[in-house]
Amino acid sequence: MPKPKPDQVIRHEIVFGRSERELIEGALVAYQVNKIATPAVALVSDVSAMTFIFSLIGSYFGIKYVAAPGLTEVGEIYQDFKNQYDAAKEAGLTIDYGEIGSDVIIDSVTGLPLPGSTPVSRAGLAALLDAIFG
Repeated sequence: MPKPKPDQVIRHEIVFGRSERELIEGALVAYQVNKIATPAVALVSDVSAMTFIFSLIGSYFGIKYVAAPGLTEVGEIYQDFKNQYDAAKEAGLTIDYGEIGSDVIIDSVTGLPLPGSTPVSRAGLAALLDAIFG
């Protein structure tokens, strides 16, 4: 036996006030930060990932970072990179703040300014590294 068509439609609407919307917005922001922060913390606490990141930073500034064998903690890798960075600076490391061809090519392909792709941002990155490794 077929179901009869409804003869009326009842619509229920829930309206949140300003305080409820602010609570929901705060919970949403906390959820989004958690979704981003959890993988970022896992990445930073991983020894191989930090070795790769320090290798990228070093190659960006012309330092060939080679991790010493037997490093098992992130702090040890940080200290090893700092030692190699300081040794390179003492040996006369000069950082070229001019345009780098690959950055210009990537910028033109993606249409997005990449970190370190301009002389100003490279200078800022160098200042940040000097502040960290001072």
